[in-house]
Amino acid sequence: MPCDIASSSFAMKKPIISVLAVCLLPLFFINNGYAQKLSPDSTATSYVESYVVNNYNKAIGQQSRLYNGVEYVPYNPLIKSNANFHDLADLRPGTVTFDGYTYSKVPMLYDVYKDLLVVQLYNNFSRYTLAGERVASFDLEGHHFVYIAADTVSNNTTFASGYYDQFYGGKTEAVARYTKTMQNQSSGNEIETYFTPTKRQFYIKKGEGYYPISSMGDIVNLLKEHKKELQQYIKSNGIDFKRDPEKAMAGIATYYDHLMP
Repeated sequence: MPCDIASSSFAMKKPIISVLAVCLLPLFFINNGYAQKLSPDSTATSYVESYVVNNYNKAIGQQSRLYNGVEYVPYNPLIKSNANFHDLADLRPGTVTFDGYTYSKVPMLYDVYKDLLVVQLYNNFSRYTLAGERVASFDLEGHHFVYIAADTVSNNTTFASGYYDQFYGGKTEAVARYTKTMQNQSSGNEIETYFTPTKRQFYIKKGEGYYPISSMGDIVNLLKEHKKELQQYIKSNGIDFKRDPEKAMAGIATYYDHLMP
């Protein structure tokens, strides 16, 4: 008997139930048996893994494990601006790696105010959120976001779990956290509510900690083991943190990793 999901009766903020455990078993064993016959060549393995995942997505359709989350409740439409990354009003196609599987062309939004990844259900109407700790990464509007858990960070008293825009993913990682707030403003006899513009906080990972960055000096002082080399690299390449902080951080972190043993 085919598996099914009852999508029309989801209660507000209640889990959307996944039936993957029943639907996936036959496909899992078939794909496992097939994969065991393959050449160990890494390129071939990568190709086959992609082939298996793509066909897995097609085979289980609406039963995909991706459809498992909490219903997303929209904001009051009277609130000015919006809570989303790049102030997007509509969902955009993106890629997400969830529970070890990568899904492409997924309609999504990133709610910066609540730090939630919002995706659309297969009925093209309902929206729900994915549990952050189960999302390894997602790509949206040319940005690569990763989920970082605070309990994996040495200085976690000043670093919060959540999604971070990753500019460089080497040993010396360079990321940014985006935030928005909701404010009230008097307008005559009425109170208007609005979302503030996005703010960014930059971080560089060194060792097991993530350290806030607000200037070129912060970067050089943090990576002081090669301060002279970094200063020369910055000067020779005309790197300007104020003009392009993402490019500056990524370039310096990459060069620093090159210098480290």
